[in-house]
Amino acid sequence: MTALLEINGLSVRFPISSGLRDMFIPGRDKHINVLDDISLVLKAGETLGLVGESGSGKTTLARALLGLLPISAGTIRFDGHALKSKQSFKAVRKSSAMMFQDAVACLSPRMTIGALLIEPFIIHGIAIADRQAKAQELLNRVGLAADLANRYPHELSGGQARRVGVARALALNPKLVIADEPTAGLDVSVQGEILNLMTELKTQLGLSYMIITHNLAMVRHVSDRIAVMYLGRLVEVGPTRDVFKQPLHPYAKSLIASEPQPDPRKRRADLAIKGEIPSVLNRPKGCEFNTRCAIARDRCRNEAPKLRAISSTRFVSCHFTET
Repeated sequence: MTALLEINGLSVRFPISSGLRDMFIPGRDKHINVLDDISLVLKAGETLGLVGESGSGKTTLARALLGLLPISAGTIRFDGHALKSKQSFKAVRKSSAMMFQDAVACLSPRMTIGALLIEPFIIHGIAIADRQAKAQELLNRVGLAADLANRYPHELSGGQARRVGVARALALNPKLVIADEPTAGLDVSVQGEILNLMTELKTQLGLSYMIITHNLAMVRHVSDRIAVMYLGRLVEVGPTRDVFKQPLHPYAKSLIASEPQPDPRKRRADLAIKGEIPSVLNRPKGCEFNTRCAIARDRCRNEAPKLRAISSTRFVSCHFTET
């Protein structure tokens, strides 16, 4: 498979200010790195799961990829084209789409479902011969009745609202869909329906997905590869089956070990991650996971590891990886 999305050395910095103190301390760094040296490839037709605790930088990365946040370093290539200017990001938005976590809140309460589905065409200046027919076509694609086009978001169930979000994301026939917690707030049965729909559409339309989630069971079910983030950095990347079978980074190992098991005879291993995720304002020295890692050594506290290749498909950022 060819690469659809190529990220190399991507960093995002946010400005900070401490008021008067900044005026009297010349040379003081007034920025924080929320993403640091992210390198990742998403292949055409692939589903990549992006996981990590809240505050690990998953959504920030997604927003940077769509040009919604300024990039301080690194490069992004989409479908072979470098994304450098606002114009290049605007052009690529026709080939990429976002599914937001809150399926109802992301829909304007003042617009009908039909109008919401047609809005992407209006934003990008794409003419449509029959708007009503197009809205009904999109609803049919995601398994919804055509008469829903005349309803408003508050009249939909959670599952229907999520399907509308899928339909809206597919309006411009994108190559990439970035889905932020696509099953959040849904009953288990409805979650399965949405995941099956996304899988069917991936096969039918040749889509690529980047799925941002805390739901490891869902990632395990739908993703081809998984990327684990911690404090704005990648700590492990590899095929989903391999990462779940033998996680290499202590953080990935703890996340997977704490996953609930459907078998009542099995109990989760007592490997829950201790402590809180540090603030990016005060990053730990060395390996940033060392303050919570059970196997941390002196080297970990003084030297930051780099993301390195363990094999042609596995990458990990740890000094003492066991393979």
